[in-house]
Amino acid sequence: MRILISGGGTGGHIYPALAVATYLRDTYNAEILYLGSDDGLETQLVPAAGFRMETIKAGKLQRYVSVKTVKGIARVPVGMVQALGIVRKFRPDATFTSGGYVAVPAGLASKVNGVPLLLHQQDVPPNLSNKLIGPLASRISIAFAASQQYFPANKTLLLGNPIRQEILDVRQISVQEARKRLGLDPELPLLLVTGGSQGARHLNQVVARALPELLQFCQVLQISGQKLFAETQTLAESTMAGLEESLRQRYRLVAYLSDEMPLALQASELVVCRAGAATLSELAVLEKPSILVPLPPALGSSPQELNAETFSRAHAAEVIRNDALKPGLLISRVQHDINSASLLEMAQALKGFARPDATQDIAAAVVEMAQSKDTLAPAHKGRKV
Repeated sequence: MRILISGGGTGGHIYPALAVATYLRDTYNAEILYLGSDDGLETQLVPAAGFRMETIKAGKLQRYVSVKTVKGIARVPVGMVQALGIVRKFRPDATFTSGGYVAVPAGLASKVNGVPLLLHQQDVPPNLSNKLIGPLASRISIAFAASQQYFPANKTLLLGNPIRQEILDVRQISVQEARKRLGLDPELPLLLVTGGSQGARHLNQVVARALPELLQFCQVLQISGQKLFAETQTLAESTMAGLEESLRQRYRLVAYLSDEMPLALQASELVVCRAGAATLSELAVLEKPSILVPLPPALGSSPQELNAETFSRAHAAEVIRNDALKPGLLISRVQHDINSASLLEMAQALKGFARPDATQDIAAAVVEMAQSKDTLAPAHKGRKV
């Protein structure tokens, strides 16, 4: 069985694609070819994961006119020709895309060559690339039921977002043991703060200024992002200057966590973070309450704001808009949540979003397409939304 995998630009698109690719390879002995952009992060991550890769000149489609827009459009026809050649040569039995601008030529080339396509939608609202190739997809897997409104019901499957195996495995470790392994106080509630892989300056600054009050009732593990580490450290040290050493020891700042990130999530009592789809799916599987500070929109609406709103409506998380986030508000919210039944309520509500079997379910849907590509039927009733 030959499966073409595509998704790129950011880790949010690449990691889910790699999770599905790994499962297809290890469980179904599928031959995998990853189609990525020649200038994307996938050029580093995919070979490191042990997969064969072909690259094309995929053009990023901006929603505004700029020099980058023109350059991106110019790359589209070149990338399309390259993708057609790669698909014809590889002759996949099915294609899986997880989004990103490289998914457009991958999806189009698959359609032209009669290859069934499973398109995965991670956030609640579809991005531009998924809107473009959605009509070409044989199946569309969605992570959240709220996404159903954007796609035809007869080919949409509610399967969840692929979850890293490390996240699934860490559930076997108690919260107290996770804190011990991180060198933290096992009995003191842990507030985990993260703005994503690039960090979030405003979030970092607000938390740093709130430390004198936060450390009175919890310990804080803050992940700043590599580029923002030095300035966050300077501000945090300044605001904690008058604190006793015992309180200062309750704070830990790191630039980035990779292998220890699942452990940090499991160790937490409450998480303050952005509202990316992958993050929300992991919080749901681990049943970790959160205060979401969604990435503000640049032009148009932000997918993160709709993601956060979906969780908030279900009482699975609290939301503070980025421009409303101030030290005093954060302190009061955290103090209230840690000392109330709110945490239990959010943890219970998160179960409705948890889909720990998402990776294997998506892989099974891809295999089903590959095995019946000549007579692809409507979505199975057992998984249809």
